[in-house]
Amino acid sequence: MNPLLMLSVLLIGMISFGIIIRNKLAILKSLGSTASYGEIGERLKAVFFIAIGQKKLIGRKKERLSGIMHALIFWGFCILFIRSLTLMGEGFQKGFHLPLFNDSNVLGYGYILLKDIAEGVVLCMILFALYRRIIVKPKRMHNSFEAYFVLLAIGFLMITDLFYDGARYNLIQIFGNRENWDFFNNADWGNEFSWTPVAVFFGKGFTGLGEATNTTILHVSFWLHITCLMVLLNFLPLGKHFHVITALPNVFLKTLNNPHVKTQLLDLENEAAWEDESLGLNHIHQLNWKQGLDLYTCTECGRCKDVCPTYLTDKPLNLKDFNDSLKAELFRTAPSLVLRKRLVNQLTQTKDEDAKAELNEKILALNSDKQLVGDIIKPETLWACTTCRACEEVCPVTIEHVPRINAMRQGQTLMAESYPKELNPALKGLERNGNPWGIGYDKRGDWAEGLNIQTLAENAEVEYLFWVGCAGSFDDRAKKVSVAVAKVLQKAGVSFGILGVEEKCTGDFARRAGNEMLFQMMAMENIEVLNSYGVKKIITACPHCLHALKNEYPQLDGNYQVTHSSEIISQLLKQGKIKINSTSEDKITYHDPCYLGRYNQTYQEPREVLQKISQKYTELDRKQNESFCCGAGGARMWMEETIGKRINIERTEEILNSSANIVTVNCPFCMTMIEDGLKEKSKEEDVKVLDLAELVLKSL
Repeated sequence: MNPLLMLSVLLIGMISFGIIIRNKLAILKSLGSTASYGEIGERLKAVFFIAIGQKKLIGRKKERLSGIMHALIFWGFCILFIRSLTLMGEGFQKGFHLPLFNDSNVLGYGYILLKDIAEGVVLCMILFALYRRIIVKPKRMHNSFEAYFVLLAIGFLMITDLFYDGARYNLIQIFGNRENWDFFNNADWGNEFSWTPVAVFFGKGFTGLGEATNTTILHVSFWLHITCLMVLLNFLPLGKHFHVITALPNVFLKTLNNPHVKTQLLDLENEAAWEDESLGLNHIHQLNWKQGLDLYTCTECGRCKDVCPTYLTDKPLNLKDFNDSLKAELFRTAPSLVLRKRLVNQLTQTKDEDAKAELNEKILALNSDKQLVGDIIKPETLWACTTCRACEEVCPVTIEHVPRINAMRQGQTLMAESYPKELNPALKGLERNGNPWGIGYDKRGDWAEGLNIQTLAENAEVEYLFWVGCAGSFDDRAKKVSVAVAKVLQKAGVSFGILGVEEKCTGDFARRAGNEMLFQMMAMENIEVLNSYGVKKIITACPHCLHALKNEYPQLDGNYQVTHSSEIISQLLKQGKIKINSTSEDKITYHDPCYLGRYNQTYQEPREVLQKISQKYTELDRKQNESFCCGAGGARMWMEETIGKRINIERTEEILNSSANIVTVNCPFCMTMIEDGLKEKSKEEDVKVLDLAELVLKSL
């Protein structure tokens, strides 16, 4: 074509893009460090299935059609990129083709067929996308100039390439101008245009315009395609469509193993951290660079809103707006952040005390003039979250929202001493009696009276510790679950004991409330007791205890094999140590607790057991990884809902719509919330709330 013009267009486009990306990276580099990332194989697998394979979009039944639409546009765009590189090469050298993509092998022919069909499919999908935005208007979506521009730009890339190939087809096939326009014509696989039906279709639309006009169409389409690609490349980083570039690294860096980021373990003995308010997340510069990358990657698709129990019940937490507010503050303070980081680096290399003092003063002056909570995020927004992580489960680019919320709560509780005062009775109960109920710790083992259960103080030579938890020890309803679990274990011949008065709250509630100091105090006390008895295996009926003991205690060197009671019961049935002797005629459904399901991936075991108990087992509409929260997580168990509809009522109504007369739960908090919901609906006599252990015990 024109090597000089091509070079100019590419230089302008790529230099401009490089400057934009450099500025974006400078902001990320100005933020705090984060954990190192290993397990490369698993991370590449996540990239392949989630980012490239669009697993979370296609796999979600509720919006599968729109997910397929997005996936096809994305894949088509990726396929076209190879062709765009070829066209760039064509601008420098006539007949340029990438290695393996020429007419000497079938791969080249396969690619032009795939590219041709993909362009046609993408154009259809873009029309569908425009129809959804203009006509359907899903509530979670926000129409904007950016969204339409990117859609039309991608469509324009497809059309210009098809016009280019269509004009080339006419020049070669109709006007016999084969010398000037390179094309595939291998004897083994035939003429390229028999492999490009969509381009041929486009070309036939302007066959009669003549050779000169077709030549003009070819040249204009070529340069419009290259120019549009450069414009789009520079436009993407300026808005939400930056995720086209950042999604792959963000997915690559997602949390593995425990499926979610653990709450950060704070160094509470660091005096400097108390002085500069760096415990928790208080200012924008305290974000780590991965959290900054999360903000860059947010697609603003609104799927998080679509599943959030707080948003759906008219609470002030809107995660899209939450992320947008943080991102806006990040960009507002970008120059200060970059300069601040430079000064921090100088500080670490400076030995002169006077110079250090001067640098510290300059660094302090560059801290944001706004508090994240209060100035950027409203307190009622922060404390509305139930930490259920439904948002993270559906996020197509694996953004981890909850750790930021937990960190901001830590900052509010530890640094600002600003948290919902209605939490005080439960927090005082933890401090004084080791449980949020505030009941004397000496009554912790009363539920087991008459059951012939030994404490570890009496016999430490048992296989399992049954960690009862605060609810199972003090809540009258949950005590019945503790009894049922114990009796099932006894019938199966499982060797277990309890701690009795030596057991204290795991501190889970304190950590969700941002009181990291109280959490660590309670955790260390429990770990000391557990290690003194040489505990290796733990059973618990409380998912919140399960999560703390299994996933968070290792942060403090408390390492145990922790299993939920539903998993143990499932194992015992499979091993034949207990048998279901009577089946129920009741219609039974199951509510997935967030901390058992999304936090610990226990979905199938309870269902396997319930299907053995009842032939009339039925599922709720929102189930498994998209289960709807009961409203008690994230310390919300100890706070009242004063805004919007109560979350437990929303879930209760869904249970009632299932026509089930028994709903099984595996969490004492869920049990309380759903029972309260049934009472409010005057349906407590029609629908019974039972733990899996209670149902199994009745069936033995």
